[in-house]
Amino acid sequence: MNHTTPHKRYSEIRIAALTGEISADILIDDLESGVSRSVTFQHPFLEQALPDLAEGGYVIDLRPLANHPKLTTWVWQAPMPSGRIAGEEINRFSDEMREAAQSMLPGMEGTFQDITRLVVKRVGEPDDGSAGPLDYVSAYYRARWWHQHGARIGKRVGESIHWSDGTQQAILPSCHDDAS
Repeated sequence: MNHTTPHKRYSEIRIAALTGEISADILIDDLESGVSRSVTFQHPFLEQALPDLAEGGYVIDLRPLANHPKLTTWVWQAPMPSGRIAGEEINRFSDEMREAAQSMLPGMEGTFQDITRLVVKRVGEPDDGSAGPLDYVSAYYRARWWHQHGARIGKRVGESIHWSDGTQQAILPSCHDDAS
């Protein structure tokens, strides 16, 4: 099988707590661009996404939290993926962006207005300087954040995933590896 386009490389793969749905964020490795937003893809099976997880990338398995009473709160409080694997950097909305958002509030309605109001008023931002909702952080930062809340975390090391519970999972080759 001959593929004419390069395959995706992911910084992070998530397994949803309630549905088991698999989603993944594209690795952003252009440090010069200053762009720090991710693009999310859906996969039917974890095994199909794992070959595209970049070396050092993380899998965040939220299924152990499915019955936790704070799951919904944590989902809303969690920082967003930046598309980068490593680093402690927190990308927040600038004061200029908040001022621009506030000037647009009167012309907005419904959910857009509600979300913009949250950004303008810094609702949910932690007092300790850590990342909060609407902040963009690395897969490492998110993996650590979710692990502190009880999620199962995996990290790609070579051709396997090393899980936080001490187990390992082999990564099976994908069709991208067929060079014919």
